[in-house]
Amino acid sequence: MKEMCKVIQDADLKYQNIYVVGDIHGCYSLLMKELANLNFNFEQDLLISVGDIVDKGPQSYQCLELIDKKWFTMVRGNHEELCIQGNYNSYFRKIHEKYGGEWFYALENTAKNQIVAKLKKLPIMLELHTRRKKIGIVHGDIQLDDWNALKARVEAKNSDVTNTFLTYAEILWGRSRIKSREDYGTVQNIDEIYLGHTVVETMVKLNNCFFIDTGAYQSNHLTLVKLDF
Repeated sequence: MKEMCKVIQDADLKYQNIYVVGDIHGCYSLLMKELANLNFNFEQDLLISVGDIVDKGPQSYQCLELIDKKWFTMVRGNHEELCIQGNYNSYFRKIHEKYGGEWFYALENTAKNQIVAKLKKLPIMLELHTRRKKIGIVHGDIQLDDWNALKARVEAKNSDVTNTFLTYAEILWGRSRIKSREDYGTVQNIDEIYLGHTVVETMVKLNNCFFIDTGAYQSNHLTLVKLDF
């Protein structure tokens, strides 16, 4: 896995506006509609996805094209990981097909392999630096109350493979912070963290963590947050 944590330096100098979007899940047309409503500037603005741009909705293939746009960046979600693992492993394929991934297995092998190669390059964490803030993006969960400690654990993949794998799986699949809210506090060494994965009716703020997956493929409501940086 390359570039486990992607860092964007001096983001306030590079972009006029920065938005974070919840799980898109194949709802490409809905995303374009919301960007139009925001007067999103494709030359000067940046859109960051918390992952899960594919599956469940009708336009997964179009959503994959977002990865190549200069105005778009993202972290890997568990559904991107299901594409990767399901391409090689029948156990993960069955899970993936059950939860909206049937479109992927209808593709020819060449197309599937090209998609997997692209998804493997996606980071697990993203860190945005501005003059005033450090903002983090992960897909599912953060089980440590220290961003730097989590980042170090993810990046130390050669020193403790088991520990790193568990951390990596927790980030993509976990829900502990939002399910056991009283067990967690403010995450240190980061100003704000944006997450998806767990469907909420409206954005949920837990200390400095913001959960923004509002189940677009069911609710037709895609949450975009304009960052104050």
